[in-house]
Amino acid sequence: MRPVTTHAFRRVWSSDRLAPYLRVLERVGLPAWFIVIDVLWILKPLVFAIDARHYQKAAAAWLAGGDPWQTFEMGVRYASGPHTLLFYAPTSVLTFDLAVGFWMLTGLAAAVWVVRRLELPLWWVAFPPLMHAIWNGNPQTVMLALLVVGHPLASAAAAGVKLYALVQLLFRPRHLVVAVAFLAVTMLILPWQLYLAAGGGVADHLNDSWNGSAARFPILLIPTVAALWILRAKDGQWWSIPAVWPATQFYYVATVLPAVARRPILAALAAIPIPLMVPGIVIGLAVQELRQRRLAAADPAAPATAAPAARP
Repeated sequence: MRPVTTHAFRRVWSSDRLAPYLRVLERVGLPAWFIVIDVLWILKPLVFAIDARHYQKAAAAWLAGGDPWQTFEMGVRYASGPHTLLFYAPTSVLTFDLAVGFWMLTGLAAAVWVVRRLELPLWWVAFPPLMHAIWNGNPQTVMLALLVVGHPLASAAAAGVKLYALVQLLFRPRHLVVAVAFLAVTMLILPWQLYLAAGGGVADHLNDSWNGSAARFPILLIPTVAALWILRAKDGQWWSIPAVWPATQFYYVATVLPAVARRPILAALAAIPIPLMVPGIVIGLAVQELRQRRLAAADPAAPATAAPAARP
């Protein structure tokens, strides 16, 4: 009879002894944790629909021949990429309030669709980064839904909604080619000169952003990018944007939802609005992955314990 290895003992202890506690955490503690963070940090009346109002104002300014990046809402300058204007231009034919309402409902519907597509309970809509985007009326939820679809055309549309989706598409080379082609075709009709003059939507935005990625301390980009490379065959793509993109807002972390959907501890950590949390998680996951590879190499007969990559 083959003796039980230390590795196998630890795996059995983890699965048998911790499983009941993890189930309680996921079914009771996790939704309560989400709601507490939402109430204390996110659901502020003054910022309700702020981004929906901001984006719609910027599109209207562009259509009127003005500079979208001189549009302000509650003292914050518009900072999204030029292609985002294409999505808000059609709703400019509506009254302003109706257009804002349309985008608020669209963002909520996109979030609900993502949660159901991942086969999660509906309370996952309260995942704080996701709720942050819903409450602000930010199209982050639309971008995430398009990325979860997993089709090259949907990925191209995601890059149009948010240019930084290109970071995640580095993990999907064929999708990246389609997205770049789409962006290139539409460049001639968009105000790129005004966008670049405004600092590319990043320079000025650094002053009022949450800035929770490794770009907060550029030296951290080296281990974070290395960790994403180690995780490239698993969930690296879903962590990439909030891990490395500069001038991040907390709602950027919503992209990790497919990676934490079956991992309550990671979901609880990612839900905390603390800068550098995502880079820390990514580096920790990479260290764990390297350790599991070493154990697998030392004991090829031992079953793999790493969590599978997110299905979408």
